[in-house]
Amino acid sequence: MNDTTSANLQSAAELPLGLSGEERRIGNRYQVTRLPRKGRTAGRFLAKDVSTGEDFVIRQLSRSELSPGVSLRMECEAEILRKLRKPWLAGVREVVRDSDQLYVVQPLAPGTALHERLLCGPLELEDCLVVGRCLLSALKDAHAQGVLHGAVRPANVIVVDGSPLHAAVLTGFSLGYHPDPGSFAGEESLELALYCSPELAGALDHDVGETSDLYSAGIVLFECLAGRPPFGGSSVGAVLREHMTSRVPDLRSLGIDVPGALDELIQRLLRKDPRDRYQSAQAVLMDIESIATSLQRGLAESACVIGSHDRRPTLTEPAFVGRRHELDQLEKQIRQVVGGATRLVFLEAESGGGKTRMLAEVALRGVRAGMWVVRGQGTEQIGQQPLQVLTGIADHVAAAARSDPALGAAIYRRLGDHADGVAAVLPELAQALGWKVSGIAGPEAFAETRNIQALAALLDALGSVSRPALIILDDCQWADELTVKLIAHWQSNRSGPAATGPPAMLLVAFRSEEVGADHLLRRLRPDLHLKPAPFGAEEVRQLAESMAGPLPAEAVEVIARLADGSPFMASAVLRGMVESGALEAEPDGWRVEPMALANLQSSTRAAGFLSQRIDLLPQDSVDLLTIGAVLGKEFDLGLAARLMGMSGSE
Repeated sequence: MNDTTSANLQSAAELPLGLSGEERRIGNRYQVTRLPRKGRTAGRFLAKDVSTGEDFVIRQLSRSELSPGVSLRMECEAEILRKLRKPWLAGVREVVRDSDQLYVVQPLAPGTALHERLLCGPLELEDCLVVGRCLLSALKDAHAQGVLHGAVRPANVIVVDGSPLHAAVLTGFSLGYHPDPGSFAGEESLELALYCSPELAGALDHDVGETSDLYSAGIVLFECLAGRPPFGGSSVGAVLREHMTSRVPDLRSLGIDVPGALDELIQRLLRKDPRDRYQSAQAVLMDIESIATSLQRGLAESACVIGSHDRRPTLTEPAFVGRRHELDQLEKQIRQVVGGATRLVFLEAESGGGKTRMLAEVALRGVRAGMWVVRGQGTEQIGQQPLQVLTGIADHVAAAARSDPALGAAIYRRLGDHADGVAAVLPELAQALGWKVSGIAGPEAFAETRNIQALAALLDALGSVSRPALIILDDCQWADELTVKLIAHWQSNRSGPAATGPPAMLLVAFRSEEVGADHLLRRLRPDLHLKPAPFGAEEVRQLAESMAGPLPAEAVEVIARLADGSPFMASAVLRGMVESGALEAEPDGWRVEPMALANLQSSTRAAGFLSQRIDLLPQDSVDLLTIGAVLGKEFDLGLAARLMGMSGSE
């Protein structure tokens, strides 16, 4: 049996259904050479055309299980695919009716099933892009003819032998027949569930369309790079629940070295709501081509704006755009730390300036570089505990140590005499890690100095030479004086010729408008101090089109003017334009409604525009927003409901 046979019959075995190959012909033309396994709802087997000697894969379906409409659709789609001759698509030769059976005859694509190839491990990035190009090209051509695949998975992608890969072929079109994964037995049902979109599985009440195929393609691309699908489980039900409820991990968060744009592309393909995914294979293909071109030019990161070519009827979340200069500087700092240096970095931005998205991007790049990323965040509240910003750090460390007990023991060893001091300030961390501490404290007069020294030692203990730490302290505009003293002490100990400790980066982020000239943070001198500039008109356009696809120039101009350089406001203005009817989706793209747009343009200030958006909301929603503004980051839905006199479900 060659690789081609294995590829197309990877789950079949030589178990005849009471017939030998010599006794069975289909349509008086195709001689069966290998029969399907017993118990399969839709069997596949090999056959040879007795007149030409060509080999084919034949899919067998019982006509009694097909409604007349499904049967007619299968024959119609088969005829479309028969005429569709593309190098990346193995279509259909014909559909044969024989007694109570229906046989779909498909060409046997030469090569190895991607499923078999992945048993040897993940693909190289360049090979994955080849698979992506061919897979999306096939879907683009099929979708253009109104044909959905319905079963995109590695078993139905044939890669041409050799390394590097240079071609892949999509086969195994379902032709409109979509059985419930639960109707299959054992491994076959699990395989179907692993690559099945929520709406195709019936777990989501939404029409099955092109975005279902794109979701499955996203899982295939994820597996090509990670070596496993994003979701798993021991039963069909468990897998389908994962599809509906679990977040798809960023590939870079798994330590996989891929361009950020490709990571975002796969994330968008795998959105739960079909309306939030890419809407066309053509748009995905254009983005993959852009990423591949950047790599061919030697660029590690592509300037591709994910989704900007996608014609969408609804808006989706914006892609990460711009900030190339700032990210290049941060990337340089990361490389230096991985090389053994220690760095203190400040990142400040106005509210809505994109600080949070930048921190998320830096964290992913840190993981990709082999760093351990831990994060703490300040909160705005009266009477907060000192060093509150470190709570997130402690929670992160405790969670990591629960899954890797050796980590907690290693940190304890690195702390040495400072373990008691850390336990005094962060008792929950010491308890979670099971540290045995003496409980003996020094004189109260030296408590502050002792605590700062102990916590600085903790920050040092998080990393090692082989795995430096990237410690992110966000929203430090709310950090207390003791936290700022800790940062200063840590920097002082880690600079100069007598510096000790493993390499690390401490990244301190805060809002510019809340850290005045006399703030304690202003007295520190970080190794790098970043202040991202407001978005220009081009960056605003990129952000808006990552949400909507191509937009009229008139709409982009209004968004740029009202946003005033704020990424947050740019997305809010675009959503407001759609909600107010100033921007309407049509089959061939977005259209500006002049009168509604004129009303918006009368709001010369962004605050006035947001006020108009709020006026569109029901009163209960306005009340909830008001309570949320008062509670800030301490917002709790139960508390807000009680204050409104409503139940949580309402």
